[in-house]
Amino acid sequence: MKTRAAVFHGAGRPLEVCEIELEEPRDDEVVVRMGAVGVCGTDLHSIRGEWQRPTPMVLGHEGAGTVEAIGNSVSSLRPGDRVVLSWAPSCGKCADCARGRPAACVPLHRAIAAGTLVDGRTGMSQNGETVHRGTATGALVERLVVAERVALPLGDDVPLEEAALLGCAALTGVGAVLFAAHLEAGASAVIVGAGGVGQFVLQGTKLAGAKTVVSVDPVAGRREQALELGATAAVAPDELKQTMRRLLPEGVDYGFDAVGNPETTELALRWTRSGGTCVVVGLPAAGARFDLDPGEFNRREKWLTGTMYGSEDPAVALPILLEHVRAERLQLRPLLGPTFGLDDVNDAIEASLAGSAGRVVVQP
Repeated sequence: MKTRAAVFHGAGRPLEVCEIELEEPRDDEVVVRMGAVGVCGTDLHSIRGEWQRPTPMVLGHEGAGTVEAIGNSVSSLRPGDRVVLSWAPSCGKCADCARGRPAACVPLHRAIAAGTLVDGRTGMSQNGETVHRGTATGALVERLVVAERVALPLGDDVPLEEAALLGCAALTGVGAVLFAAHLEAGASAVIVGAGGVGQFVLQGTKLAGAKTVVSVDPVAGRREQALELGATAAVAPDELKQTMRRLLPEGVDYGFDAVGNPETTELALRWTRSGGTCVVVGLPAAGARFDLDPGEFNRREKWLTGTMYGSEDPAVALPILLEHVRAERLQLRPLLGPTFGLDDVNDAIEASLAGSAGRVVVQP
């Protein structure tokens, strides 16, 4: 089966839009006609050369589409069903999958590093050469073959361009609050980073009933959006100290780093109060390190933890998020940025690298 795809050949090089070969679906797989794919920070790490990945590779993992065909043993989906992709299939064997956190699955992370699916295949090729899959998915294509278990039912009431955000940014950001931090009603929070994930962290704090939430980002458009989504204050990094002294001089109950740089982690931890919890949500570049003062953890009894993909099985978390969307408690439309066709994928990448206030989406 042939499909058009945006193929990554290495950092500093434009993506090539070309035709590739897909293996026919196996008994437990489905063919999805991709409707929308968000450009995630994970993709940008590869594009900037901050992570080394095998090439050629199809990037993209935050997506939604419509099932076109199913394998012989598929029972939960039918052609015409609309789905959100999960990039974290459970291997069903490791300790992390057994505790319901497939995004921490060791075989999955080995597959991501190798540019394959969990079973070691890619199912993609071009002129006889293997084409690898970004984040065990490879969604920047017109059609994609995936396992039934990672094509999560969406229903018919959420537009695909909005639903794509649920596949990574929303599950990661909202999940960081609800399933990792377990933020209590009335708590306070600082969120460093107001990009796609950070704005969903913000919405997660509002869903959980946070009283005071400060959003931090150098991009003015993102700060404005954070205020529209309910932030108590939205400030540039150099304004945070003054704002915190005015609002929360002892610090916040929860600090969230939605970027993943050493500097942003240090900033979120610095403004987490004694006894508070700081959660690293954003993914760092390979080899990133930061200095820690052990006194922050014994004298001040702070907690520093991390979360991957919302710390919950996407098959469990997605229906919860969809319930919030349908009740208009979780907003998707305001977080959409510019939309591009597959042929303009490099313009989409540039818009995302430039710091678009909304999530950049490609519609293959």
